[in-house]
Amino acid sequence: MTTCPRCDSNETKVLCESPVKGCWIMYSCPVCTFTWRSTEPEAITNPEMYNPRFKVDPSDMGKYQIHPPIAQKRKS
Repeated sequence: MTTCPRCDSNETKVLCESPVKGCWIMYSCPVCTFTWRSTEPEAITNPEMYNPRFKVDPSDMGKYQIHPPIAQKRKS
């Protein structure tokens, strides 16, 4: 399980993986809507190194603007 670098949630999910196996993984946090790739520098991927100015408290999420849902991928 990966911890969200921005809000420290343990609810993160794998959003997608590289078409080239093992190249990268993209994660998404359903709590704060933060997304990141496994190839980002540690200052982005490691919650302990993430810049405290950009951290969010999950209990404050209700104060922020509502994010529209991501549209479903269209079939080709």
